[in-house]
Amino acid sequence: MLSASPGSPLDDPALEQYRPFIQRRTKAYAAEIERIRTRYGSLRAYAGQHLTFGAHRLTTPAGDIWRWREYMPNAESLWLTTDKLNFQRHAKFRFERRADGIFELELPGDALQHGTYVELRLVAAQAQDAQHPGKALKRVPAFANWVEQNAAVPEQWCARLWLPDEPYRFRHRRPARQAFPRIYEAHVGMAQSAQAHKGDSVGSYADFCRDILPRIKACGYTAVQLMGILEHPLYKSFGYQVSSYFAPSSRYGTPDGFKELVDTAHGLGLAVILDVPHGHASANTEQGLAQYDGSRYFFTGQQNQWGTPSFDFSQEAARRFLLSNCRYWLEEFRVDGFRFDAVGNMLYADFGEDDDFSHVGRCFYGKNGLPRADVNGELYLNLANALTHELAPSAMTIAEEFSGMPGLTCQPEQGGLGFDYRFAMGIPDYWAKCIEEPRDMGSLWYEMTNHRPYDRTISYVECHDQHINGSDAMIWRLLGDAMYGHMGNKAESWNISRGLAFYRLMRLITLATADAGYLNFMGCEFGHPEWLDAEKHAHRQWRLADDPGLKYHALASWDRQMLALVQRHLEDFAQPPMFRFIHEEKRLLAFERGQLLFAFNFHELEAQKSLRFAVSPGKYAELLSSDEIRFAGHGNLSVKSPPTEHFTAPLPGRYEGDITLYLPPLVGLVLKNAK
Repeated sequence: MLSASPGSPLDDPALEQYRPFIQRRTKAYAAEIERIRTRYGSLRAYAGQHLTFGAHRLTTPAGDIWRWREYMPNAESLWLTTDKLNFQRHAKFRFERRADGIFELELPGDALQHGTYVELRLVAAQAQDAQHPGKALKRVPAFANWVEQNAAVPEQWCARLWLPDEPYRFRHRRPARQAFPRIYEAHVGMAQSAQAHKGDSVGSYADFCRDILPRIKACGYTAVQLMGILEHPLYKSFGYQVSSYFAPSSRYGTPDGFKELVDTAHGLGLAVILDVPHGHASANTEQGLAQYDGSRYFFTGQQNQWGTPSFDFSQEAARRFLLSNCRYWLEEFRVDGFRFDAVGNMLYADFGEDDDFSHVGRCFYGKNGLPRADVNGELYLNLANALTHELAPSAMTIAEEFSGMPGLTCQPEQGGLGFDYRFAMGIPDYWAKCIEEPRDMGSLWYEMTNHRPYDRTISYVECHDQHINGSDAMIWRLLGDAMYGHMGNKAESWNISRGLAFYRLMRLITLATADAGYLNFMGCEFGHPEWLDAEKHAHRQWRLADDPGLKYHALASWDRQMLALVQRHLEDFAQPPMFRFIHEEKRLLAFERGQLLFAFNFHELEAQKSLRFAVSPGKYAELLSSDEIRFAGHGNLSVKSPPTEHFTAPLPGRYEGDITLYLPPLVGLVLKNAK
C-alpha cells in the first residue's frame, strides 16, 4: 500500500534533519502574532502606520488642522517646505521632536491644499556625508501618496498632496477567488499601441482601462498582475527599484486613475495582483528611503546582487512600514493580493547569492556549513501573508522564489510561510535550454511536474524576465528575424512553421501540467516580436494580434482556446496530471488530468499513424488540436464537428484500456473521456 504524500514540511520525512529550522519558524510567528494582538489589539491595527505618519487633515473643536509625523531617529532637526514657501525653511514649518525618533508638525487647515508640492528638509545628527556636516538634506516624504517627476529636470521628483474634494467611489466589488488562476502579467507603460508611441511616451492608466483590460478578459484570463505600479525614479527598472511605496506611479496618471483601473478590472471579473518589491528598494536618497534620516534607516549595511539597499527585517519599524504598505494597497486601492518579488533575498541572510540550490539542504545551510536563514525575513513574510488574508479573504499572495524553499504555500502552524502560490521558476529556464538543444522527454515530464505535494505552484513559459532590456523572448529564440517577414498566413517557411508548432506545444504542455495556476506575460499570447526596453519599447504591437491575415492572430486564437479549455474543465484541472506514456526516440508523451487526455508528439519529422498506449477505459472525443489551420498549423489533425471519437480496447487483467491515436509531427491533442 502506498503511503500518503506529506501534507506539510513538518510531515515530510525528507526534511527530518531540518525540522528544527521549520519548527523555529512556526514558534517565532506564533509568539509574534500573540504579542501583536495583546499589545495592539489586531494585526490590522499594528499595520496602520500610514494612518499615523505622513500628512493628515484633522477636524478639531478649534477647526481643521494638518498633523504631519515622520519617523527619523537619526535626524537632529526637520522642516516641511512647499512650493508656496519657494521650498525654503521657515520656523513655523519646523517639526518638533517627540519620543522614539518621531517628529511632529501641526499647521492650520489652510496651510496646505490638494495639489500642494511638498518636500522635507532635515539635518542629520550623524551625517553620512562627513564632508558636509549640518547640511540640510532634501527628502520626498516616505508616506507620500502622489509623487511627480520634474518634466524640465527629470532627475528631480517632488511629492504632492492628494486630497481631492470628491474622493473616488468604487463601483464594483472584489471578484471571488478563482479556481486555477490564469494570470496576465502586464506593465501599464506598455498599454499604448506601437502607432500611438511617440518618443519617450508611455501608456497610461486610462489607456490600460480602455484598451488592455477588455483584451485580458476576452482572452480568458482571470487576473492581471501589474508590475511597476509603486513609484520608481528609473523607468527601465520596471518598478523594481521603488522610491515611494505608498504612491502609484504618476507616469501613468493620478492615484484616482489607478483606482479606476482596479475598479474597471473588478467590473470585468478580473482580480488585480500588485507586484511589490518588499525585499529591496531604490538606492536614490532624495527620492527614496535610502539614508532617509541620514542613516541606513530601514536597511542592512549589505548590498544585494542589484547593488540596491535591502530591508533589515530585524527592525520592527521596517516590518511595520512594509505591513502598513500591504494594508494601504488592499484598503485604499482594493487590490486583490500581491506578487512578492525576490522572496529568496528575504529568506536568506546572504540573499542566496551564487548558489544553485541543487539540494534541499542549501535552503537551510550555506556553503560555509552555517545556518543561512534570515529569521526576521521569514517572520515578515508570515505576517504579510496573514495580514493580506485577514483583510481580504479572497486575495492571493504569490512568491517569486528561486531556491525551492519547502513549505512556502503552507500555513505557519504547518511550518510554512502562508503564501497561496509560488512560481515554478525553473520552467522558463528549461524551455530556453530546449530551444538551444532538444532535451529528453523524461526531463520534460519531470520539469513540468516537479514540486512538493504541499506546495502549490503556478507555471509559465516566460514572464517579464525574458523580455527586459533586450533579453530574448521565447518566440524570438525560435524564429529570429524571420518573424518580421514570414508571418503572413500565405508565407511558407520551415523555420517559422517549426517554431510556431513548438511554441504552441510549449504553451499547451505548460498549461496542461500546471499544478495550481498559469501565467502569461503581456503580448506572449500572440508571440509579440519585441522586448521591453525602457521607453523605446514601451508599447505592444496589438495590431498584429488583430489582423486575421497574420500568424500572430492565429497564436492569439490558440491562447484563447487553451484558456477556454481550462474554464470548461476546471474540475479536471483540480486533479493532478497522471502519467500514461513516454517514448524517448519518438519523442512522445501522454498523460491524463481528470477526464482529459493530453497526447504530444515532439518529433519534428515523424508522424505517429497508429500510436497505441494504455489509458483509463472509456470513449474519448477529440477537443483541441494544435495543428489546426486556425492556429497556424498544417491542418493534418483538425477537430471535427461532431468530434472524432476513440474507444479503448480492453487489456487482459488490467483496469486500463488501449487507445489508438494519430499524431502528426510537433502536435498536441486534447481529448475528453466520456466514460
